[in-house]
Amino acid sequence: MASNVTAQSVLEKISVDHLECYICTNRFRQPKLLDCLHSFCLQCLQELIQSQDPSGTKLTCPLCRRETMLKGSGVADLPNNFSFSALVEEVTMQEKLLEGQGSDIKCQACDEENQGISRCMDCDHFLCQECQKAHGRMTAMKSHKLYTLAQLQSGEIVYKSKLRAEVPKCCKHPDQNLNVYCNSCEQVICTTCSVLDHSKHSLTGLPEAVEECKKKVTEMVQKSERRKAELSTTIEEMSKSRKELDTMFANTQKKISQKPQQQIMKLQQEVAKIQKEIAKIQKEEQKLLKETDMIYKDKIKALEAAQATNRKEVTQTEHKLEEVKQLMNQASC
Repeated sequence: MASNVTAQSVLEKISVDHLECYICTNRFRQPKLLDCLHSFCLQCLQELIQSQDPSGTKLTCPLCRRETMLKGSGVADLPNNFSFSALVEEVTMQEKLLEGQGSDIKCQACDEENQGISRCMDCDHFLCQECQKAHGRMTAMKSHKLYTLAQLQSGEIVYKSKLRAEVPKCCKHPDQNLNVYCNSCEQVICTTCSVLDHSKHSLTGLPEAVEECKKKVTEMVQKSERRKAELSTTIEEMSKSRKELDTMFANTQKKISQKPQQQIMKLQQEVAKIQKEIAKIQKEEQKLLKETDMIYKDKIKALEAAQATNRKEVTQTEHKLEEVKQLMNQASC
C-alpha cells in the first residue's frame, strides 16, 4: 500500500536554513562539526581560521563564540557531520525529482551516461534501462530491490543517502575505520593507532564507549532537569515573597500615616500642647517612612538580582539541554 507521505510534504517540513552554512549561506559542502555542535563547510572553516588564527591552533565559532582546539591537520581533522551531508544529498535529490528533473539523474552502474529510470536499494545505485535488465538476468542480483523514479517521486519509497551508513575513517590511516575509543586522550582512533600511538592508554571498544557516553549524558540531563525544577521553584518562591513584601510595605505605610492623624485629632482639644506634639509626631512619621522606603527598596533590589540570576541559569540550562538532546538525536541516526 502506497504511503500518504509525499516527497513534497517531506520537503515542506525541512527548513532551508537548516541545510545552509551560516558562513557562505549555501547548502553544506563537507560539513564539519565543532565542539559547540555547530556545523560549517570545510572550505568556509579553512578560510575562517586564516583570519582568526593563522597558527591554526584554535577556531572560534562565528555563532556562539565558543572555541574549538584544533589537532593534527587542523580543520580537516574535525569530525564530519555525515547526518547533514546525507540530508543535503537527500533533499537535493528529492527536489530534482519534484521539479521534473528526473532526466538529470544518470545511471551509476555504467559509464554510458544513460538516464536513470530506477534505483537498486541493495547496490545503492540509480540504474538505466539496460542495467535494470542486467539486474534481472544476473542470479546474484535477482533478489535486489528495485524501485522506479515514480515511486521515489511519490514518496512511496524514500531516497536515503549512502552517507548515513558512512563509517568515519582515520586521518592517519585512511583505510582504517575509527572503531576504538581512547579514554586517556578522549578521542576515537583506529586499530593501528591504538597499537602504535595509544598502546599504554586506557582503550575501549567504540560500542561500549558510546553506551557509556549515553549513560553519562542521560545522567547529566536528569541532573539538569532536577536543577531546572529547583530553580523554577525558587523563582516562584521569590515571586511570592515579593508579593508578601509589597503587602507588608503597604500596610506599614498605612499604619504610619494613620497614627499621627489620630493623635492630631485627639490633641486638637489642647491647642497649647498640640503644636509641639504634632511637630514631633510628623518628624517621626517622615523618619519612619524614609527608613521603611529604604528597607523596601533594598529588599526589592536583592530579590530582583536573585531572580535575574536564576532566570539566566534556567535559560542557560535549557540551551545546554537542547544541545545535548540534538546531539543524542544525531547519535541515534
